[in-house]
Amino acid sequence: MSSLTLSLLLLALAAIAAVFGYNWWIGRSRSPGGKLARGAGARDAAGSPPRAEPSLGAGAAPVPEPVAEDAAAAAGPRALVVAVLDSRTDCIVELALPSLVSGERLIALASGFRRAGGKPVVVEAVRSSPPPAPQGDGDEFLSDAPAPVAQGAPQWRAPSTGAHFDLVRVGVLLANRNGPLNAMEFSDFAAGVQALADQLSALAAAPEMGPVLARARELDEVCASLDAQLGIGVESPEPLGLADLARLAGETSCVERGNNRYARLGPQGEVLFSLALTDAPNRLSLLLDVPRAPAEHSPWTEMVACAQLCAQRLGGRLVDDAGRPLADAELERIGQQIATRQERLAMIGIDAGSPLALRLFN
Repeated sequence: MSSLTLSLLLLALAAIAAVFGYNWWIGRSRSPGGKLARGAGARDAAGSPPRAEPSLGAGAAPVPEPVAEDAAAAAGPRALVVAVLDSRTDCIVELALPSLVSGERLIALASGFRRAGGKPVVVEAVRSSPPPAPQGDGDEFLSDAPAPVAQGAPQWRAPSTGAHFDLVRVGVLLANRNGPLNAMEFSDFAAGVQALADQLSALAAAPEMGPVLARARELDEVCASLDAQLGIGVESPEPLGLADLARLAGETSCVERGNNRYARLGPQGEVLFSLALTDAPNRLSLLLDVPRAPAEHSPWTEMVACAQLCAQRLGGRLVDDAGRPLADAELERIGQQIATRQERLAMIGIDAGSPLALRLFN
């Protein structure tokens, strides 16, 4: 059997396994003894009207200010970590728990379910009913207080120690730089949700695979149309080494980020742009990741100024990837294009450098 025939056979078997896995999960939801039940809470594909600009859906709610998933596990018992999941960008399944579950147990269970293929998975929880009135001085009650409720709706957050929850939701990101959520990843997510539901004796709403994958493709197209990474080269008349890179990084307020790469950071530690050596022995590279760098800190302007200072120190010049000189007029034109892209990101609720942008453009 040829290697091509063997590869095609393996791909076909993988696709068949994905379909059977999903059908098994749906079958569990339809069987009387299964833990999953399709209900009114199931997430459908959000229809959106024709648009002149990319959009995540008309009338979408403002994007919350989430935090990184890793911060949830390190949160103290009184920390109220706001929600990461967003119905516009995640496939979300809710689990109604038969009784209160401790935050410690949810954290332990969630630690084994962080990814579905190339997509991150997030577990959030809420307590729908208030805890009993405190006894004594009430100090022990503070750590078990639910997150503030806005307009009667529960405020989802990452599970935290010292708290108890009776509602859990699990979400998988629909798209990132690895592409849209695919059938294999959806099946991995479905299996993980079923396993979590089994351990919690919970019921969950099973989403339809087709609409979820359609939403994933649409989101991926939106993000791809707004994604950009732009570089400036600094060409030196002499070969450059790691000592030269470290010296220039110090002179331009760039800090080391590992693997001989340096970056200029914003006030809150945000990466504005990176600085590194290239394969060419006499060239530095400065790189701006447009959707990941906060627009309010003018990352392009800062990067151009840094590149110009490096060129001055080295007696070199600014060049593009092909080694062609970059004139001031060309740099200004690129800056205008970047500003336009940043504005378009903000228009659809994905501010450059925001936690949501960092999740999608990763």
